[in-house]
Amino acid sequence: MMENSNTQLGLMISGDTLFFVEATTGQPQRLLTADVMHLGIPFDVQAFGDPDMAVHFSNSINQLLDRFAISAKTASVCLDRRLVLLKRLRVDQDLRETDIRQQIEWELEQVLVAPRDEYHANYEKFRHERDHYDHIVVAVVRKAVIAFLQNIIKATPLKLQQVDVELLAMIRGMSALKLEFHALSALIEIEPTYASVTLLKNQCFLSQGEIKYAAAQLTDSNSEQIATLINDEILRQLDTLGDEVLLKNVEQLFLINSNIPSGIIYGLQRLQRNALVQIVAPLERLEHSLSLEAEQLIKDNPGRILPLLGLLRS
Repeated sequence: MMENSNTQLGLMISGDTLFFVEATTGQPQRLLTADVMHLGIPFDVQAFGDPDMAVHFSNSINQLLDRFAISAKTASVCLDRRLVLLKRLRVDQDLRETDIRQQIEWELEQVLVAPRDEYHANYEKFRHERDHYDHIVVAVVRKAVIAFLQNIIKATPLKLQQVDVELLAMIRGMSALKLEFHALSALIEIEPTYASVTLLKNQCFLSQGEIKYAAAQLTDSNSEQIATLINDEILRQLDTLGDEVLLKNVEQLFLINSNIPSGIIYGLQRLQRNALVQIVAPLERLEHSLSLEAEQLIKDNPGRILPLLGLLRS
């Protein structure tokens, strides 16, 4: 472990598991520590507002600070995408900020299930020289989630620096690896019981969807079927996007998870003949001084580590 007070800590709770990385703040950035802690209690709606649950999560973070001698004074946190509503809008490039905010508020009125004052909403604007529109990605989260998170961090020596959405941070993490993106690409995460498909245009979020299957199906014998389901989800999203994507095929498929059955890879290559299929391996493009155990953690969990890389680079 390097003695370095100029470090930053990234945290992400997925279910009942806490993933974290510590990295230097300077450039080039170097990863110092990475590990995982099983919390025993999921970070979900049943925990929010319960002071005892906040204490439990705070104690877990304090334990990891001591165990790994973390020197970082600030923490940035990724929220699981299932806790956040993401909505993307397309607006004229000359639209004023006040008009953009009015448009966002109108859109939120159509989808929120509780009063507007129970939510935090923030947005990010993307522009590409080839587009005639600006693209707005809106992230909406209940205030109770943020308050719960703030209470957790307050009971630690850390200062909460920023909160981001895991999916958007993952996209930034891909950019941090300096991967070459084509105009239209798909991020594919293969999990034990579902696959997530996220479409990107010029490295910006377009849409996201999931397909579900039984854990027993994730085998070589079922690989062709799962590859077909993933391809169908890609085509469904492309069709939904309409004239925003003129060509109904992607140019790149980024496979995020390790240990993907080879049949899924071959199946996607066959179904998306014009797409470059690439397995993302973060350690091949990062400077680090990690232990062998931490290296293996990142190799086994790229989909959990990529958002933390994007979080610390933002």
